[in-house]
Amino acid sequence: MKTPFKQQVELDDVSPEVKSYIYQIIAEFEPYSTPETLCLVIAKDPLKLISKFEAEGVEYNPKTLKKMHRISIALSEGDTKLEEEAVHEDIFVAIRLAKEKLLKTLAEIHDTVISNQDRKVQINQAVGGGYVH
Repeated sequence: MKTPFKQQVELDDVSPEVKSYIYQIIAEFEPYSTPETLCLVIAKDPLKLISKFEAEGVEYNPKTLKKMHRISIALSEGDTKLEEEAVHEDIFVAIRLAKEKLLKTLAEIHDTVISNQDRKVQINQAVGGGYVH
């Protein structure tokens, strides 16, 4: 698919090394997924960030931005979708940065869920007359 500024990267258009790296990255999300979870690795047009940068007052160079890779990694299941993206000149770094952001988000969600479950167990033990250590 073409954009006015740059051709979007299709999986068929990337090198075998990039494909292999993407498959490695996807495997790292297995602990946070179910068989119904979809994992998407999407190359987006970095120039479409210009309006966001201008709204936020972020300085940018359009020529430099045009050379960047904007990679988004999304996990979706049903109506739920988590997505993180990164921009970098090196496609491998952009993929890694997006992965790290998404893993951090997933870890924070996991920690919150575990903490809530621990609290519920402690409350149930206290209400049931059990000892809480």
